[in-house]
Amino acid sequence: MHSRQPDVRAPMWQQLLPAVIFSLLSIVPLHAEVVDLTPQYSASPAVLTSSSSSVTVAATSAATVSAFVEPYLEGYASTNVTAQIGTHAYLPCRVKQLGNKSVSWVRVRDGHILTVDRAVFIADQRFLALKQPDKFWTLQIKYVQARDAGAYECQVSTEPKVSARVHLQVVVPRTEIVGGPERLVKAGSTVVLRCIVRGALEPPTFIMWYHSTEQITSDSTRYRTQVDRNIPEIEGDAHSTTGSLIIESAKKRDNGNYTCSPSNSPSVTVMLNVINGESSASAVTSSAPVRKAYTACILAMLFSIVIIGGHNT
Repeated sequence: MHSRQPDVRAPMWQQLLPAVIFSLLSIVPLHAEVVDLTPQYSASPAVLTSSSSSVTVAATSAATVSAFVEPYLEGYASTNVTAQIGTHAYLPCRVKQLGNKSVSWVRVRDGHILTVDRAVFIADQRFLALKQPDKFWTLQIKYVQARDAGAYECQVSTEPKVSARVHLQVVVPRTEIVGGPERLVKAGSTVVLRCIVRGALEPPTFIMWYHSTEQITSDSTRYRTQVDRNIPEIEGDAHSTTGSLIIESAKKRDNGNYTCSPSNSPSVTVMLNVINGESSASAVTSSAPVRKAYTACILAMLFSIVIIGGHNT
């Protein structure tokens, strides 16, 4: 009879341990990968990449930079500038990335080169080139005249040429006397002479009045002046300015020419005739027929002289 052998099998956890270890080794690698964190650049200069990440960072490409190396004009292809006669006009030209190129201003109507950079090539000293902040090359025209109106071209010395035109419009205000160029009034009455400034960009700073060549001042005891600005016109959105001269108790010595002289508009003159006596009213109403009759008499006399002279010969 055989004796029973003792059970020497390992416990269950020891039997399963190799399988567990194998499974873990198959999931977790035993080697480590060294990652280079230094950014690596791709062949294209437009994109910056890193081998340790899939993140890409956009960068300015060399092609984009080279496209704007040449100078260019910013903001407009052409523009309009309006200036009032006698004021200063400023024609703008904004040039970006000028580098070593030059900026010229040319008057289009005759092709005359006015300025190159800051150098002036015209005898008229009213023209000047100004280099201002924000890349502006401005053509200044001092004391603008009506003949300055027209197109001017800003040019950059690239190949092909880069240019833009600026059109200058010159506003010429006009001054009118209310009631015509001649006034006939009765002695002792109050006279109001008025002139109107129309078409100005800005109202005049002042309006001076002259009696003949003598300036009428504000401290005068017999004359008063008044200026009414920004009066709406009957038609359109324009505004006008009215200057008034008030003469209290007009006398014969007030006869003569009165000139209205605005600061920004041409002067105009009115003739004042002061009439004494009771016949002044009829003289006012009949002055035009009397002048016509007088002219007719003169012409008749001249005609008679010509006829008589012809018979004598």
